[in-house]
Amino acid sequence: MSQEKENFIRDERFIPEGLYRAPRILIVDDEEGIRKLLHFHLRRSGCEVQTAEDGESALTLVEQGEGVDLVLLDLNLPGVSGLDTLRNIMATGKVGCTIVMTAFGTMNDAISALKDGAYDFVNKTHSFDDVRRAIRKALQTVGLREEVEHLKMRISEMEGVFPDVIGVSEPFLRVMKLVRKVTDSDITVLIQGESGTGKELIASAIHQQGQFNKQPFVALNCAAIPENLLESELFGHEKGSFTGATARRIGKFEEAHEGTLFLDEISELSHALQAKLLRVLQTQEIQPIGGHLKRVKVRIISATNRDLLEAAHKGGFREDLYYRLAVFPIVIPPLRERREDIPLLVDFFVHKFAHQENKSLKAVSPDVMERLESHPWFGNVRELENVIYRAVVLSESHRLTLEDFPGLPSGALPPPHFGVEASPLPSAPGYGGVASTPPGQGLPAEIPRSAMPSGASLEDMEAEAIQQALAENGGNMSKAALQLGIGRATLYRKSKKYGLHRT
Repeated sequence: MSQEKENFIRDERFIPEGLYRAPRILIVDDEEGIRKLLHFHLRRSGCEVQTAEDGESALTLVEQGEGVDLVLLDLNLPGVSGLDTLRNIMATGKVGCTIVMTAFGTMNDAISALKDGAYDFVNKTHSFDDVRRAIRKALQTVGLREEVEHLKMRISEMEGVFPDVIGVSEPFLRVMKLVRKVTDSDITVLIQGESGTGKELIASAIHQQGQFNKQPFVALNCAAIPENLLESELFGHEKGSFTGATARRIGKFEEAHEGTLFLDEISELSHALQAKLLRVLQTQEIQPIGGHLKRVKVRIISATNRDLLEAAHKGGFREDLYYRLAVFPIVIPPLRERREDIPLLVDFFVHKFAHQENKSLKAVSPDVMERLESHPWFGNVRELENVIYRAVVLSESHRLTLEDFPGLPSGALPPPHFGVEASPLPSAPGYGGVASTPPGQGLPAEIPRSAMPSGASLEDMEAEAIQQALAENGGNMSKAALQLGIGRATLYRKSKKYGLHRT
């Protein structure tokens, strides 16, 4: 079979990435000719197809079946109206997407259908290519949802996974392997990572899953407290020990006795407080301002978005304190180095904020997911969370579209940076921390000019880069996506677009 014919057949099949089976489609139309036409084309495209001539029959098929990926629904039905049928079948929770069709459609019809849960609206008087594009787009959304569910299943099957921490990418799993090793130890842990990567969440996970989980977990952001108040905040003070001390105050160390004290932004401590903290770590004793020495038993987890060892070498942080804090260092990779986790995080935040805002949002459109997967996310998970929250508030539909992301740039990361974004926080030698891909490994910064014909387009270069990554990783899509710095779902879509094969 010729390559052109193989590509044609591949383009004809409505089987999106993430959907590892034939799509299940239900056609609901009172016109027999329309049902037969759609049935013929969809069966030829590899779909499992059922038909119904009215709303009651359609509802029965949905309720008695295993679930339908896509319903093609005529709005002008006899008996139960198309809009009522739409509401009924969506209420079953067994329908992925619904595309409503009519030959007499108005804008009011479209708005009503979309508000009631329809994914898209097409006019039957238009060409079949328009219907085909709508079907393909809807099934891509279904595929994305199933891919997310597949990733969730992988999470639930992994031993020792922490329920509040989300991720399945290799860099993230390496971090969680380290986390599991310290949950039942009282070893001092230093968590390093860019702002927004979830350092406090990791610290809380270490505490909640370990032997101290029945004891207090106390967190303090050292950068959020004025320097003149931070000593009292840490160690406490006695009544009358200084002007304004009208009552005795218990410090964070006392609050965390026999539990965990999490010191965020530890690099912001003054040198004077660094010296006092070092003494506490050495003696396990604190001295409240104006008070006497007290013995405390506290497990210390600290965090910073700076390279603390470099700061120690430059005199900005006590080197002896650094080695006391960094007995077990953990480096959290930035989100741009764990793109495989983005669909999971997006799904989590969409459901979280949809519930919070009392909206019936369930998913994002494929073009939105592709945009989110290719965004650099310099603010990491916190930035992604805020972007999704804003989009949920703006949305007036059952799914998030590009219109709900007005501030999100359209461009992906430029290819020269794929796989070589360097984190400013290298892991400490010998501890197995997670560091960024070093320059010289992974995808070359540029595709050699000799590898591409003269006048090659950007798409030609992108296709060549993907083919090269697949070849270097033995056809493993996850490894190739990680090397390229893009999400696996994006890699699937682009591989299909360019007709590439795993080698």
